[in-house]
Amino acid sequence: MIYIRSFQFVAILALFIIVTILVHFRLLESMDHYIFGTIAKFNPEQSLLYSFVVISSLGEVINLIFVGIIFTVIRRTRKMGMILMITIMLITIVVSYIKPLIAQPKPPDSHKLPILPKGFELESDSLLTQARDFSYPSNHTGSITAFAYIVGSIIKQKTKKYSNFMWILPLMLMLSNLFLGLNYLTDLIGGLLLGLIIATTMSNILKLDVPFMMNRFKGKYQ
Repeated sequence: MIYIRSFQFVAILALFIIVTILVHFRLLESMDHYIFGTIAKFNPEQSLLYSFVVISSLGEVINLIFVGIIFTVIRRTRKMGMILMITIMLITIVVSYIKPLIAQPKPPDSHKLPILPKGFELESDSLLTQARDFSYPSNHTGSITAFAYIVGSIIKQKTKKYSNFMWILPLMLMLSNLFLGLNYLTDLIGGLLLGLIIATTMSNILKLDVPFMMNRFKGKYQ
């Protein structure tokens, strides 16, 4: 398991609280708008924009829940799948209540977002209607971060060589959301920190590194 020591967890939690307070009082607004405006000057090709759309969709709750269901069906990854689904739903609920409290308005509609195929839409970053006009923290970033942490923890039990590659996913999603104009930088940082906090907490509470016991007397696991 990718262990985060107590002092590291406290540091991540403290950083999230600090960033949240700064965002709430609009102390990082000028930085967000400067970065957003700078990125808006780039005009990537439509093929690259479609690639960003695909990457951004990786963090959608419905997609990650579907992956969690697949993991749950497979016996060896059943516990990981259940913990992943619980964590994703918890992040979604927490984000939906934080957004109206912080009340950071969403970025202006992006002109870069390509015309998507008929029937395809990017999922809203919040399930609650009253939270959909706000952007901090990013639910999709938090969810993909939790996915990277939980799956990476299991991979590290088998081999340490490839577990860190999971962290490419949150970084790619953050970059794609910035280029598509879906989030400000602080939204993504807040989502990353919150996803890490909740994933670490749930993994420790539900003992991600301990397999299910099928028969406590015979000591068989699944």
